[in-house]
Formats: sequence, C-alpha cells, structure tokens
Amino acid sequence: MKISIATFNVENLITADKPIYDESWPHYNQDQYQRKTDWIRNQLLRMNADIIGFQEIFEEQALRDCLTGTCMENWPLFVANPTGKYPVNAILSRFPIVETEVIEHLPFVFDFFDDKEMTAPLESIPVNIPLKKFSRGVLNAEIKINENFSVLVIVLHLKSKRPILPDGIDRDTATYPELAKGCIRSLIRRSIESCGVRQILSEEINKDEAKPIFILGDLNDNDTAVTSQVILGEEPFRKLLPEEKIKRWKHVFQNCRDIQARKSIENYQYTYIHNGHYESLDNIFVSNHFADLNSKRIGRIIDVRLYNDHVIDDKTSMDKKPVYATDHGQVVVNIDLPEPNSLVPTDTG
Repeated sequence: MKISIATFNVENLITADKPIYDESWPHYNQDQYQRKTDWIRNQLLRMNADIIGFQEIFEEQALRDCLTGTCMENWPLFVANPTGKYPVNAILSRFPIVETEVIEHLPFVFDFFDDKEMTAPLESIPVNIPLKKFSRGVLNAEIKINENFSVLVIVLHLKSKRPILPDGIDRDTATYPELAKGCIRSLIRRSIESCGVRQILSEEINKDEAKPIFILGDLNDNDTAVTSQVILGEEPFRKLLPEEKIKRWKHVFQNCRDIQARKSIENYQYTYIHNGHYESLDNIFVSNHFADLNSKRIGRIIDVRLYNDHVIDDKTSMDKKPVYATDHGQVVVNIDLPEPNSLVPTDTG
C-alpha cells in the first residue's frame, strides 16, 4: 500500500478582520482571506496527501475553512492549542488520529560550557541558558494506518532566523553588531529546541522502537545545518561492536530529501528563498524503518514531490508574492508499505 505525508507552512492563517502578534490592525480583509483559503484549498488538492502537518495556524476555524467542500473536510484534525495571537502546529489525517500531545516545555535545562582545550582554568564557568519552552509547541500524534499498524507523527516549527533584539531596537535601525548578536540569540534558541526534539525522539524510540516515526516541519535552517543534523542523529561510529551499532541505528532518522537526491540525477530542492539564497527549510524525516540499507526495513520512500512554483526569487524577478500565497513551498513524500496483513514491524539495524 502507498501512503503520502506532507508538510505545509501556510504563513499566518487567521480569519478575516483579526490581528496577529501585537498588530493593531486586521491581518487580512474579507477578500484577502477568501483568496488565501481558496489558494490553500487548491494546493491541498494538488498535493493529494494522506497526512499533512501544518505550521503557522492561528485559528482552527481558518484551517477548517480551507477544507470546506473537499474530501478532507471530515478528516480527523488536531490543532495544537491555538490562541489566535501566535502560530501553532496542526495535523490532518485521512487515517484515525488516536492520541495527541502538545509538548510546550523543553525536557531539560541546557548547560553551556567552553572547550577545556581552548580555555585556561577559571576563564570559563558553566552557565545555564534559561530557556524553558519551545517557541511553538511540538505536536505528537499517533495515527492508526490500519488495525495492526500505527505511526507516530511529529510536527515541528523551530525558531526562525529573525534576530532577537532588545526592546526599542528593530531590524531597520539596528547596527550590524546588534543584528549579529540578535541572529546568534535566535540560533541559540533554535539549537536548544532541536536538542529538545532529539531528546523527545530518543524517549519515544526507547518506549517503542517498533513504531515508525515521521517528522514533518519547518526547521528554519538548511537541511545540512547542525540543528537539523541534531534531530536526524549521526551514523554510529564504524568501530563500534555490531550489536551496539544496531542499537544506535534505531535512533538515526533519514531525510527524505537525501533519499530522493541519491535516486535523481539532480540534487536541487528548495522550499524557501531569502535574499537570493535557495534553502530547504521544510523537511520530512523518517525513522530507520524506511532506510534503504536497513535489511529489516518495513517500507521505502518512493519519491518526494515539491510544490514551490509560487516561491519567488525577488533578486531575479520583478514579480511580488500575493498576500494570500505562503512564502514556503510544500513537500510531499510517497511511502511504500507492505499490505496490511504483513505490516508487522521488526527490529531495525
């Protein structure tokens, strides 16, 4: 059987005549809102995915308006504690959603200390970085594919690259040193959030290593960035004992983009363009159950589809993005699974 999973950053989805963040004016008027919901609906129909993780949902009703008149209108939907003021994640599924959890708090206190080889004694002391919560709650959903088989889907939206600046300073007036510090503050937050996600993943694998995991989301960093690699996990050291390698491989995820690149002549995928730089911020990671080199895999990645024809490079084009279209491309992954009667997950290695 084939299932398809997708990630979709809808960019500030809220009903008409409502402000977002600290704005004092409506983000969309009635006409803009109608155009936005129509555009999202058409994208969803083009994508034709079975499971979709959403980012930047401000109101559940706005997302439901996008589904009106489609087969998805009556699908199970879960939106992660929307407030109307700040964006949250959501998940929509053709299959039953049997359990959900929104993880708001980071599962640890992060300690920073310097490399001893680089500092003399007493020049550096451990410092607790007092971040307690994810910028957007991590959405965990267990989805039942059939009577004998379920998967865990995790929807993420990590901190953006937008600089964190002191009160009274904005991006237009900040000096370059102030902007540099602001960007590093954002990087620190995004990095700690990625560590938090990694701990959540390892705990889930330790709890039930047979259950496949899909990670859908806007990671706000290149797929080769340290923050993304932290979530994926590194391949086990080649000199480890075979049994230890098998244990560690179970904690390593695969980026569907990399799988597609190995099968293709070209390796050119992007979901976002900023200042002429083409980036893959939106990604789908799958657990080792779907790794091609895993002799005990239970499925495989068929292909990866991108919907990015609306993403405009303003360095080479005079076109402007319509207010109703999102600034991110969408990613859809088709996965081949055995027929339901043979879906019995086994140990991976």
